[in-house]
Amino acid sequence: MTPTNFGAATTLRHIEGDIRPDFAPATNSQLQELVAASGLPPAVSMTIFNRGLGTAGCTETQWKGYLAEHGSSRFLELTAEQLAHAVHQFARIGVHRELA
Repeated sequence: MTPTNFGAATTLRHIEGDIRPDFAPATNSQLQELVAASGLPPAVSMTIFNRGLGTAGCTETQWKGYLAEHGSSRFLELTAEQLAHAVHQFARIGVHRELA
């Protein structure tokens, strides 16, 4: 079994026949920081995130999954495109975050 290179600081663990990185994806961590920096309640921050997405906007369950701790049963991985959208929408209300 050859480990996949997920970055220098990453450790790998074996879970049910799968190799998964033992870290939260950077996109989710950055979204969590963005939401925390806004100081807004989760429902309001979800509304800001959903701006301009129309029917593709996330549900409350999905939003909670994006903000959940990595490894929890609720966790959902946020795509880079979703993070870029979030950064753009939060910037419109004065909350700025650099993409890593």
